Amino acid sequence: MKQAFEFIAGSDALCLVDTLGRRSGETVERLETPGDLVAWLGAAGLLVPGARATRADLIEARTLREAIHRCGTSTMVGTGLPPADIRLLNQAASRPPLRPRMRAGNLTLVADKPIEAAFSTLAADALTLLGSELHHRIRMCPGCRMMFVDTSRPGRRQWCSSSSGCGNRAKLKSRRARQAGSQSVSRGTGP
Repeated sequence: MKQAFEFIAGSDALCLVDTLGRRSGETVERLETPGDLVAWLGAAGLLVPGARATRADLIEARTLREAIHRCGTSTMVGTGLPPADIRLLNQAASRPPLRPRMRAGNLTLVADKPIEAAFSTLAADALTLLGSELHHRIRMCPGCRMMFVDTSRPGRRQWCSSSSGCGNRAKLKSRRARQAGSQSVSRGTGP
C-alpha cells in the first residue's frame, strides 16, 4: 500500500526531500515510478494539467531531491554548501518555471515543458530558502529524519510534527515512562 505524501516541511523543496523517508534506517521511497512523481507534483500543486513524467524525469527528480538534501544537511552542520549541488540547483532554477494562468475563472499552471518547469520551481524554492535568514532554521526530525523549516516563533521546533508525528510519539513515550515510574514508586518498588 502506497503511503500518502505529507506536506509539512514548510517548503516545497524540503517536501520533495521528504519523499525519501526514514533516511536513518530502511528507507521508504515514495517516488518509485514516473506516475508517483506526477502524483506528488499534483499533490504539491506543481502539476500542469495533463502532464506526464518519464523515467528520465523520475531520475532527475531524485537527483534534485538529493542535492537539496545535501545542501540542507550542510546548512544544519555549518559546512559550506556543496558547490556541485549549488550548480545543479542554479541550472535547474534557470529553466522557465511554472506560470499561473486564469482560464474560465480558474487558476491553472502552464509551461511548455511542465515537468522541467516544476523542477525549476522547486530548485528556485530551495535556493530561496538556502539564501534566506530561514536557512538557520532548517532542521531534521530525530525520529524519522524528515527535513523541515522551523517556523515556530521561538525557533526551537525539534520534531516533524508535534501533534501527529514523531513529536507526539515522543511525548506519549515520555508520559508512559513517567506513569510507569510513578506507579512503581506508589507500589513501594521504587527508590
